[in-house]
Amino acid sequence: MSPTPRADALADAIGLAEARAAEAGRRVADCAEDLDAVARRLGGPAADGGWSGPAGARARGEAADAGAGARMLSANCLYLADVLRVEGGRLAGALTAWAAAVEARPGSGEDTAAEELAVRDADRVLTARLREAADGLAGRVDPATTPCLDLPGSTGDDPREVAGLWHSLGPAERARLARDHPELGSVDGVSSATRDALNRTRLRRLLDAVGSATATGPAAGGPVSAEAARDLAALAAYLEAHPRRHLLDLHPDGRAVVASADPDSAERVVTLVPGTGSSLTGLGRTGERADAMCEAAGGECVAVSWQGYDAPDGVVSAGSSAHAAWAHADDLRTHAAGLDAVESLDGVDAPHAAVGYSYGSVVLGAAAADPEGLAADLLIHVGSPGAAVESLGRQWVDEGGVSRPAVEDDVVSVVSRWDPVPWWSVTGVLGERPGTDEFGGRLVDVTEPGAGPGSVRTAHSRYFDPGTVSLTEIGRLLGGIDR
Repeated sequence: MSPTPRADALADAIGLAEARAAEAGRRVADCAEDLDAVARRLGGPAADGGWSGPAGARARGEAADAGAGARMLSANCLYLADVLRVEGGRLAGALTAWAAAVEARPGSGEDTAAEELAVRDADRVLTARLREAADGLAGRVDPATTPCLDLPGSTGDDPREVAGLWHSLGPAERARLARDHPELGSVDGVSSATRDALNRTRLRRLLDAVGSATATGPAAGGPVSAEAARDLAALAAYLEAHPRRHLLDLHPDGRAVVASADPDSAERVVTLVPGTGSSLTGLGRTGERADAMCEAAGGECVAVSWQGYDAPDGVVSAGSSAHAAWAHADDLRTHAAGLDAVESLDGVDAPHAAVGYSYGSVVLGAAAADPEGLAADLLIHVGSPGAAVESLGRQWVDEGGVSRPAVEDDVVSVVSRWDPVPWWSVTGVLGERPGTDEFGGRLVDVTEPGAGPGSVRTAHSRYFDPGTVSLTEIGRLLGGIDR
């Protein structure tokens, strides 16, 4: 039997094991939160199921201990998934390269010595990390005895530094960090499966706090407003509808980032920044648009709905200020850098496109205005009223942690001639829009055949509709990214 099918079969097995370990970690994390809820209820008023006296104290203690044990198991499963994705992925890649070399240069083993050495090195690293996972699952290392690391302080909040440091940690160190820092789920550079598990726990606790009319949830920093409570409830329902979705970021004020699946192992990632009036209550529509782009691109694609900013409520407020875009531009930049850093740990850099729709285009342009650059292979502005700055000369791209000025092919404007929103750029309030002679970048005209003046009322809202010229062109742009 040729070595190539065997290498491919091993790669598939590693991928399946990684997916199952991640899913187990997420489910056990939910179980841990259920046990914590039981412990809290047992300690509450009798009318709410509380239980006083020695027997009640013993029951609360046992429920809390069971919850702690479940969290430890969850952390180890998530650690195992991360190791399989990165070190397992490197081993699979090395085996594939070795198999190809054997078939291309049959005969003397000396001709394939370098490839065989790479396989041995990758296997040695994977074996060592799996032993750490085994020790954690066997309870040989107690997280309580592990010094707690200051993750942000040790990395300067640099997502790429966070990614490298987080991956180097053993299961006990990760468990200690997760226990002592529930806000870890919003730290860019931590693996997505871990962030999802932590953020779902925080979400449930925030909703519990709202339901019981108490002041705050963990690390909330203040009471949850009625509007934020409504948004968080909508977010919970959105996640429950499709369990594969990953909650990558969560803020008690009603901001969040949700991926359609785990972006760390995706072949392609598309991040959509929605526009005016977007919020968590409308996350379903944003998700549909992001999913539509992925489907149009083809292949295995993960869509990220980036509701990480407070979008203007209406056209008047959106058109009068770029403040909302600049206020959260750094959040989008670190989000992209974290995705890129974690995803590329296995040595394979999957393409990532950032798409700004309507006012989201202003956010996208503001994020790329930072000289550190935006970690995306393509910046697509859809129906843009302006990109926060006046020209391509103020746009920067981050390539694997190295910043460079953006060039014409990096920035694309997708626009219909009958969309009135892009004409707002003539005011200069939101910057110049990409695709013009003044700004630079590529222009893709997606005016529908036969469109006329009657299209003015609908052109801006139809860019992501199935069967439209615009969605076809967006899919072509996304599918053409090879980096």
